[in-house]
Amino acid sequence: MHSYRIFCDFDGTIAKRDVGNLVFTQFGNENHWWRLVHQWKIGKLEGREMWRRQAATMTLTPAQLDAFAATQPVDPTFAGFYAFAKQIQAPLYVVSDGMDAYISRILACNGFSDLQLRTNQLTFAEDGRIEVEFPYHADGCGQCANCKGLHVRRERKPGETTVFIGDGRSDLCGAREADIVFAKKQLLEYCEKEGIAHIPFRSFAEVQAELQRRLA
Repeated sequence: MHSYRIFCDFDGTIAKRDVGNLVFTQFGNENHWWRLVHQWKIGKLEGREMWRRQAATMTLTPAQLDAFAATQPVDPTFAGFYAFAKQIQAPLYVVSDGMDAYISRILACNGFSDLQLRTNQLTFAEDGRIEVEFPYHADGCGQCANCKGLHVRRERKPGETTVFIGDGRSDLCGAREADIVFAKKQLLEYCEKEGIAHIPFRSFAEVQAELQRRLA
């Protein structure tokens, strides 16, 4: 049987909203965050520095993040896709340039706590401050805080087809490495601009249907 190994972005892809932006604006200085994001997008600020500078403006407790996570919706078609991946025994990784603390909470709230995470890390200090860490940066491209291309290269196995699903700028390295790319929003624009073969999608139902068609 043909086998897949699937890598999926979180913010704006599994989660309906860009949760990283919401966390870092709701609990930090919003204007400061958007200035940092702009500097990152135009290549004047490295990803880790963007997160670190905003984290320095924030106070956040685990209880606050628990309450926040419980309100965040996921794509309603993701549950079916998650079940499909289990059915065909396709490893499914959540690869994100965001933080484990909110991603793991939102996944758990929706019954997906067993997914494999490849993310940056957020830890809480007793005084409400937070710290951010980047365990994968040293082995990545040098620009992304967590290079998604690294995880596709590191996890792929001979004879498998790697699938990447994403929506934004931080997904470009992952898209360059995968065999099949599903893209929407900014990633779709980047793939078109960079000449990366891709399949446009709007929901996980469309991704599932295409992969099922290829299996047949």
